[in-house]
Amino acid sequence: MWRAFDVKAVVETMVIDGAVVVAGESGLQRRVRRARVIDRAALLGRVGAHEVVVVTTEPLSAFGTSWDEIIGGLNEADAAAVVFRLDTADHLPQGLVGAAERLSFPVVAFPGSLAAGDVTTLVFDALLAAQGRRLERFLDIHQQFAPVMLAGGGATDVATALHRLIMLPLLVVDAAGNVTIAVPSGVNVEAARATGVRHAILAGEHTYGEIVVLTDGEPLDDEQSLALERASAAIAVRLAQASAVAADHERFAATSLEELIAGHLQDTADVIERATGFGWDLSLPRAVLLASVDPPTDARTLRPALDTIAAAARATLGRDAIVWSRSTAIAALIAPKSAASAERRQIAETLRRELDHRLHKVTVSIGVGRRVKSPLNLTRSYVEATRAVGVGRWAKGRHVTAIFDQLGLERLLASSSEDDLAEFVEHAIGPILEHDRVHGTDLVDTLGTRLDIHNMAEAARLTHVHYNTFKNRLDRIESILGPVLSDPSRSLECAVAIYVYRHYDGPWIPSS
Repeated sequence: MWRAFDVKAVVETMVIDGAVVVAGESGLQRRVRRARVIDRAALLGRVGAHEVVVVTTEPLSAFGTSWDEIIGGLNEADAAAVVFRLDTADHLPQGLVGAAERLSFPVVAFPGSLAAGDVTTLVFDALLAAQGRRLERFLDIHQQFAPVMLAGGGATDVATALHRLIMLPLLVVDAAGNVTIAVPSGVNVEAARATGVRHAILAGEHTYGEIVVLTDGEPLDDEQSLALERASAAIAVRLAQASAVAADHERFAATSLEELIAGHLQDTADVIERATGFGWDLSLPRAVLLASVDPPTDARTLRPALDTIAAAARATLGRDAIVWSRSTAIAALIAPKSAASAERRQIAETLRRELDHRLHKVTVSIGVGRRVKSPLNLTRSYVEATRAVGVGRWAKGRHVTAIFDQLGLERLLASSSEDDLAEFVEHAIGPILEHDRVHGTDLVDTLGTRLDIHNMAEAARLTHVHYNTFKNRLDRIESILGPVLSDPSRSLECAVAIYVYRHYDGPWIPSS
């Protein structure tokens, strides 16, 4: 940006040598990058953006068209200005002057007493002088921020330095739209949001927010814009550094917590030392909570989803909660005031409601282990939380909230693998499962109803069959399985097997 300046900066030097702005003075803010000498009409079509055109009226007149079209063409090409050496004393064609005034296109004239080569030299000297002043100002602005950066100043220090340079109130706004810095402190935030000049704070492709300068609707001048750009870059560097440090800190913290719940930290002194360094209070009785994204998961949505879950957890689990990210889940050490499972469920359901509000592309299952008093026992709570998530999904599908000590029978089944449960179901009721599959009967439901309801007549009524029909079915079942109803152990075994068959997904029906 320091290489660009406006026509006014060039004219200020040329005026010393007799140049006069004869038209289009209101366009002196046009940007300038280079000059082009036109000595014949054919070159006029090659004029590019931000170029000062050095010419006499003769080649322009030879173009064979009206002054409106000639000046209009330069204007459409986004040329900066046109500089003439007057061929006749003290006047330019009125059509040229009128066209330039209408389009606010700057026209600068040198007296005809100067040679054409002298005019060209003066224009190029003026461009170099303007560029030199621009560079000096750029370096001066840079020096204003250099001490701040070298001294390790943060975003607030940079914003304060910017305020001193541009003498305008400003805000620094984060990526979420929250005002993080206001200089001076009494900035009218609403006015700045409505009319302020904005400049993004970028580090590579990452946006950290923006600087908003309160200008009361007026544009910034070049130097103010340059200072704003430099401040934005300085703040981006500071925020990127802080983000990198925070990420390293978070990774180390997560690693320490993973080691803790995995049981790798067995030295109480080491645990206390790490906890103190991270600001954790592990003297509180705690329980492990896992909020796990339900599979299958779209890899493109997983990381944003985990970030959202982590933010929701920090917002709802209480200030004593310790939250960290895992590969497909968010883990937290919560601090319930009592050992009651109802309190942990209330905590989990608070997080559930927040997730239902924030997340729409994925579902999340939550599992919570029991509260333990010592941090060295958190491994047990972690295993329970993991089992609660797994059993909850197994028994009820996706989007479940399971508290380990509220699982009932599942607390026993949780420690069994799917293969073990499948073998158990096959051993207990496999023959009647196969009979139902081959013959289209419902012997499993019949036995399940009978084991749930000890009154034979009531069980027959609930299955909508005659008493004798129901009895005949039970006889058929016992002819296949052997005595069940008269053997308490076999009754319990079959009841559990039917419970697993009804509530869990698995390969319960043998293949033919």
